[in-house]
Amino acid sequence: MFLDLDEIIDFANEATEEVGKYFLNISVPPMKLMSDHYQLKSLKWESICYGDEELDKVPNDQRGIYAFSICHENDVLPPHGYILYIGIAGKGSNRSLRTRYKDYLNVKKVKKRARIARMIGHWHQVLRFYFAPIGNEVTSEDLELLEKQLNTAFMPPFSEGDLDAEIKMKRRAFR
Repeated sequence: MFLDLDEIIDFANEATEEVGKYFLNISVPPMKLMSDHYQLKSLKWESICYGDEELDKVPNDQRGIYAFSICHENDVLPPHGYILYIGIAGKGSNRSLRTRYKDYLNVKKVKKRARIARMIGHWHQVLRFYFAPIGNEVTSEDLELLEKQLNTAFMPPFSEGDLDAEIKMKRRAFR
């Protein structure tokens, strides 16, 4: 019996296409999730499907925090979500959630951020944009701290910079 290399190559290519390109390392430490020490006491989260069809549902007059999550609701699957990225709108400015979200609809801007391009390119069909508007009483510093706290709790695979410094260093050991 001779080695049929073509059959092995076909299998490897199929595995990469169907599984490998969607593979993510996800770390969700329970103690970080269970923390109740956040900069704000509560947030009112809403979401839309990724794309521009529901753009008008995203506030154009408020800053806030947002997250991209893999989520697909139907009558068979249990409720689920995999948070891929957390960010803020209004970092040192009054930039609105809608204006920030539009950056993720702009091909030129997305292509400049390879991780974000991968996230959108691979999961756009099941990607949701979650957002929580915040009031003007919340300072930019408070918003940035909240972003860091949520990124530290979830450690989203496409969020790199806005984590607690100690966790960021420890996470590097697994990349």
